[in-house]
Amino acid sequence: MGLTQTQLGGTDVSKAFISLIEKGRAKPSLDTLGLLAGRLQRPVGYFLERGTTLGAKAVRVTVAAGWVKVKQGDYTGAAEAFNEALALAAGGDDPALEAECCIGLATALAGLRQHDLARRNVERGRDLAETSGASHHLVRIHHVLGMIAYQERRLLEARGHFAEAYRRFEEFDHPDRGFGGILLYNIGNTHMEMGDHVEAARWYERAMALLESTGDMHRLGLVHVQLGVAERERGHYDAALAHLNRAEHVFEVLEDRRLLGWAHNSIGITLLAEGKVDDAIAHIEASLRIKAETGDDPGRARSLTELGRAMIAKGEFASADALLDEAERLTDRFKDVTEGARIQAARAQLRAATGRIPEAIRCYKRAIDGFTALGMKADVANACNALGDLLLKHGRASQAAPYLSRALEVLRADSPR
Repeated sequence: MGLTQTQLGGTDVSKAFISLIEKGRAKPSLDTLGLLAGRLQRPVGYFLERGTTLGAKAVRVTVAAGWVKVKQGDYTGAAEAFNEALALAAGGDDPALEAECCIGLATALAGLRQHDLARRNVERGRDLAETSGASHHLVRIHHVLGMIAYQERRLLEARGHFAEAYRRFEEFDHPDRGFGGILLYNIGNTHMEMGDHVEAARWYERAMALLESTGDMHRLGLVHVQLGVAERERGHYDAALAHLNRAEHVFEVLEDRRLLGWAHNSIGITLLAEGKVDDAIAHIEASLRIKAETGDDPGRARSLTELGRAMIAKGEFASADALLDEAERLTDRFKDVTEGARIQAARAQLRAATGRIPEAIRCYKRAIDGFTALGMKADVANACNALGDLLLKHGRASQAAPYLSRALEVLRADSPR
C-alpha cells in the first residue's frame, strides 16, 4: 500500500508494535487486526491462518456481524460478512460453525433474491449441521427455505417452513428470543398475502407480545407496520394509523432510513384509502426520496405505483401515467410479478377515469389473472368488483355478473366464521 509503519499504525498502534508484528515476534488482538486490515483494505481473514484460535474467534465475530446486518436489512453487507467468515471456516475442524456461515450466507442471498445460490448454500449448511449434530441450526434453515418460498409466491409451503422453524425455536430454546417474533411475523405475512387479514393480525399480535418482552425495537417496528396494514385492509383506519405512526417513530429513533421509507409509504396508502389525498401524497413522496437515497429500487416501484393512484384520485392523469410507466420499468427489471399485477390494476383505474373503457377492461383482466396466479385473494376480489362495477356502468350487466359473483365468493370464503 506504500504506507510507512507510522502511517499504518497512526495514533492507535505504535511503530514499534507494527515492527514486532512484521517480524513475527508479536500478535495483534482481533480488534487491532481489524483496525490494521481496514487501513490495508483487506478483510481480516486475509491475515489469518485456518484453525488458529484467533482465526476461530474472527469467524465468530464476523458471523455475529453478519446476523446484525441481516436484522438491519443490509443483505449486501451481510453476504460480504458471511463470505469472509466462510473463507476462514471452510474445511476447518468446526463443521457446526461452517454450517452457520453457509446458512447466514443463504439468508443474505435470499434477501437479495438470489434464490439458486441461496438454495445451494442452505443445503450445504444442512449437510454440515447433520454431520456435526448441530440440530439447532434447523431453526434458521427452515427460516431461509420459508423466505425463498415466500418470495416465489409458494405461500403454503412458506408458512409450513416458518411454522416448523418456530416449533424448533421453542424446542431448542433459541438464545435470540426476538428471532421467534420474526418467525411469528413471517407466518402472519403469509396469511396477509393470501388475503386473510384477521388471521394475519392474530399472528402479528403474538409476535408483538413476544418481542415486547425482549425490548427489540427494530423488530417491534416491523410488526407495527404490518399490524397497521392488516387493520387498514379491514377498514380500521384509526387503528392502522396508530400502529404505523408508532413504527415511524421507532424507525426515526433508530435512524433506519430504509424502514422509515417503508413506514411513510404505508401511511400514505392508508391516508389515500381514507380519501386524504394531499396528506397521502406528502408521505408517499417522502418515501420515494428515502428509497432513492438508500437505493431501494423494488421499494421505489411500490411507492411510484401508489403515487400514481394518488394522482388519479386528484385527476392529474398525465402525471399518473408517467409514474406508472416508471414503476413498470423498475418492476420489469426485477421481475416483480406482484407489483406488476398492482400496476395493471392502477392502469385500469386510470384508463377508466379517462374514458378508455376497452383498455381499462383489458388491464383489469390482466390484474385479475396476475393476482389469481399469486394467490392474492383479497386483490382478486377487489379487481373483480371494480371490473364488475365498470361493466355495469356501461350497460354490460351480463358481462359484469360473473366478476361480481366471483368477488362475492372470495369475500365469503375469507370472512371469519
